[in-house]
Amino acid sequence: MEELLKDSLGTIAVLIYILYPIFKRWLDRRRQKKAKTEQTASPREQASTPDASPQDAPSTAAGPLPPPSTATPESPEDRLLPRLERQADGIADRAQKLLSEAKAQPQLVRLVPALERDLLARVRAIQASLRSRPTMDTLLRDTQTLNGLVDLLGYLERIARQRMQRSPAALGDADRMADACYAPMLDFAKAQGLDLQTSTPIVVTGDWQLSIIPRFASTRVAPLRVPRGFSRSIWLWPALAHEVAHDLYYSVDGLEDDLHRRLDLPHDVATPTDEQDVNRSLLRGLFGAWLSEVFADTIGTLTLGPAYVETMRHAFRDPDAAHQTGAIFQSQGFIDEHPPARLRVYMAARVLRKLGRHDEADSIWSRWQADHEGVDLYFLPLGGRWVGLNEDTLHATADTVVDALLDEPWPELNEFALTKIPGFAYLHAEHAETRRVMAALQKGDARGEAVRWIMAAAVLLVARDPNRHDDILAVAQQAIVGVGAETLPVSVLPERAARSIAGSLKGSLRNPSAITEAIVLGAAIRPYRRPKWR
Repeated sequence: MEELLKDSLGTIAVLIYILYPIFKRWLDRRRQKKAKTEQTASPREQASTPDASPQDAPSTAAGPLPPPSTATPESPEDRLLPRLERQADGIADRAQKLLSEAKAQPQLVRLVPALERDLLARVRAIQASLRSRPTMDTLLRDTQTLNGLVDLLGYLERIARQRMQRSPAALGDADRMADACYAPMLDFAKAQGLDLQTSTPIVVTGDWQLSIIPRFASTRVAPLRVPRGFSRSIWLWPALAHEVAHDLYYSVDGLEDDLHRRLDLPHDVATPTDEQDVNRSLLRGLFGAWLSEVFADTIGTLTLGPAYVETMRHAFRDPDAAHQTGAIFQSQGFIDEHPPARLRVYMAARVLRKLGRHDEADSIWSRWQADHEGVDLYFLPLGGRWVGLNEDTLHATADTVVDALLDEPWPELNEFALTKIPGFAYLHAEHAETRRVMAALQKGDARGEAVRWIMAAAVLLVARDPNRHDDILAVAQQAIVGVGAETLPVSVLPERAARSIAGSLKGSLRNPSAITEAIVLGAAIRPYRRPKWR
């Protein structure tokens, strides 16, 4: 036996070496199968085992498996929506507070339509949109709109603070003057059933030139920006008619495009770079670049007659740089939208003649020519230098443009010509009314007179005698606001002898605004720029 084992030991070792791994693999598979069977047993089967306990349950090193999750991950819309709701609610609260204050304060009543219809109505529409589970595209649009409404609300709040801090009488006078310039056209539009998308001018003062923002942010207000000290210079008041005309220009639907088409004028004119580009077509096209300003000057002259043109002469007069009054300026490679000062006075005088005020037109133009002797050319920028243009060509084109604006019927105004709109044009009856108010101002009491004729009369009196500026302006402003507890009566204006140069200088030093008047007036009717948001 012993020898048999010795002879078979090698064979046995070989068999163990071969069979043991096979046996071990079979045993491991059985254990794995048993473990899987125990893990997949249902809770009911585990509970039905009387001896089952938490300690008897199979465990692994990682612990029990967690239940499957049914939560939906948060979407971008869900993250953005609450922030927009809070922003919209905040705007609505601020706007409602300002609206309540505006309804209670006469100085702020002009803000009520903008707050109610242009601000709160938009915010409430967005609040309703947010409650309807909007898509991401809608949320992004609402975000942009709300950001714009935040800016609008901030601007209206600044207007409100300024009007509460400034003298209500000074701002109220300017408001009423702007209303008086707009009233004939508004009355006509109402009578004719025209859809005139006008704005309500609301005067704000600041460190800026006189200007207006037509259709401001598509609201029902047009901020009418006047420089500080506006109320202390009679020469600035007629410029309100010019700024209101800009709002009218963009309030008549399609007017700008129709006017360019009817007059066959381009919108923009590139600055020429070669003499070959300077031809009759280019010179006529210049009036396309200037059309909005020509329109505003025409309406200003129609509204206030000779008083408006006297203001232009006073504002643009520059004997020390006479040739500059004929310069055609450029802006970023295009002809600037403001015509030369000399051409603007010429065209306004043409309007006066069309209104029958020939003597006043001749007088103003002859005084302008006397102040700027030797200027009979206009100067066009051309490749870094200036070339002179014969005045006859530009004046002939100016005459045809003015005549077309005044005489031709306007399809946008039910085929009425501007001079045929009742109470709008400064014709003989309006001039007679102005002369009557001039006599009342000279007597020191023009209370109860129409604001439009008070200011027109005051300008003509000051143009006749500049030394009486402060007295005439005081009577005019008193007539607008009426005599109240805060206003001292103004006595009859005394006849005064002409002051000496020293006396005039002394008087101007008592009125600080006179020192800067030359700077302010130089751009009183110039600052408007075509709105970019349209």
